Amino acid sequence: MKLRVGQRALAIAAFGFLATASATPAAADTASEIRALKARLSKLEADEARAKHEAKAAAQHAVAGAHAAAAGSPPPPQHWYERISLRGYTQMRYNATLQAGPFYNDLVDPADRSVGPRQNFLIRRMRLIFSGDISDHLYIYIQPDFASSPNQSFSPAPTLATTAIFGAFNPGLFGTYPNNGGGNFAQLRDAYADIYFDKDKEFRVRAGQSKIPYGFENMQSSQNRLTLDRNDAINSCCRDERDLGLFFYYTPKEMRHLFRDLVKNNLKGSGDYGMFAFGIYNGQGANRVELNKNMHAVMRFTYPYVFENGQVVEASIQGYTGRFVPFTSAITPSLFGGSFLAGFRPPGYPGAGIPYVNAPGYGSLGNYTLGVYPSSTLTNVWVAQAVNGGQGVKDDRVAVSAIVYPQPFGVQAEWNWGRGPVLNATQTGISSGGLNGGYILVNYKYEDKDFGSGVWFPFVKYQYFKGGQKFENNAPLSRLYEWDFGVEWQPLPEVEFTAVYAKMDRTNVLAAPYRQFHADLLRMQLQWNY
Repeated sequence: MKLRVGQRALAIAAFGFLATASATPAAADTASEIRALKARLSKLEADEARAKHEAKAAAQHAVAGAHAAAAGSPPPPQHWYERISLRGYTQMRYNATLQAGPFYNDLVDPADRSVGPRQNFLIRRMRLIFSGDISDHLYIYIQPDFASSPNQSFSPAPTLATTAIFGAFNPGLFGTYPNNGGGNFAQLRDAYADIYFDKDKEFRVRAGQSKIPYGFENMQSSQNRLTLDRNDAINSCCRDERDLGLFFYYTPKEMRHLFRDLVKNNLKGSGDYGMFAFGIYNGQGANRVELNKNMHAVMRFTYPYVFENGQVVEASIQGYTGRFVPFTSAITPSLFGGSFLAGFRPPGYPGAGIPYVNAPGYGSLGNYTLGVYPSSTLTNVWVAQAVNGGQGVKDDRVAVSAIVYPQPFGVQAEWNWGRGPVLNATQTGISSGGLNGGYILVNYKYEDKDFGSGVWFPFVKYQYFKGGQKFENNAPLSRLYEWDFGVEWQPLPEVEFTAVYAKMDRTNVLAAPYRQFHADLLRMQLQWNY
């Protein structure tokens, strides 16, 4: 390019010399033309220099992009909103009742509203997740669920008939479905910020509504969990597994990568909730207002160990303490709650009323087991005192967890013991009572490389629980013995199908007289990830 410009200059100079020699009278005009040609020459040289600079910059940018792609991460974004990622998943369920006992209307499951008489399809979850590092010291996570519904609405729970049959025994064979409440409303699940105090992000405080660090299965995402529902024993600690509070987490740098890989490599991990965790929270459950000044406190320690062959085993211990204010509603009390005989009412037994709460700040207990409260003007109807006040019922638990990740065999086992609100044997009062229960799950991971059918996770789960269901009205006693035989099939990373044969022996904790029922169900779920 420089040679061509030089040649043009020589030609222009020669032309100017000849013009000057042959036409002296036009010298002035020739000089002006020469100046114009020199200006054009300067512009061409500037354009050439600018083009070379832009080409060099483009080449450097391409090389930087190639290096960033090879490193597996894009160049850092220029704006905070470019750091936010969006993902989600949807679960659709179908439950078929294969066999149920005589009390068909008692067939309910608080964790799944598609379980029950005359039920078909249900959108169980529809989640969108917004998350990302806003800066080097701030991470945000927001997760709404668009398949939620208000408490006690959009549910198959029956209202049992009150007409006594068989003398004083009212088994409640007849029932209706009074609520026609809608479902699939948007409701907040998570909204929190992680504030990091060091460059390796080993120490952080989580502020907002998030999962309570108690148990392993509780903290597993429903997107990754094998079984359709979490076990009752551990999950009865925390409705929706979440609450509003402050939680401190410590995770060593190498453990952060391990917790991430256990999820990323499809090993059914729980995610990073710290090797050590401590927190304080309201205690009344997610999306619920606090009802006393007493906060719950929780602590957890977990340790995953990696063997030389790559197998990972994790052991945890956790516990919490606080006071819980139970939710109460009017019932007609009877005996033998949590059994097949629930509904028996001896002569002279109290009529309908609201169970008394035996805890500080609720007034005098009185003799609620032998007679009728005298404060009512109605015959054989008792009235509780201070049912919506007070400090709450003592609520303490401790749990242990043991996990062997499926490579290819896997085992999950958790158990907890403690005390919490529970309806008494006469169904006239709520006090702090003992509880215990847990589960064991055995699974196997099979990747079909011969026929390319995908990944299979056959599993068997047994769970047991005896204790109060504190988040249900009147904290009824629950007795649970359940087997699940199932398989999860992942034909594509974006699609999962789970089928489970469930053999249930559990208490209907959604409606008095809180009777025990037996049922065999075929449960299915289709999940798509995006």
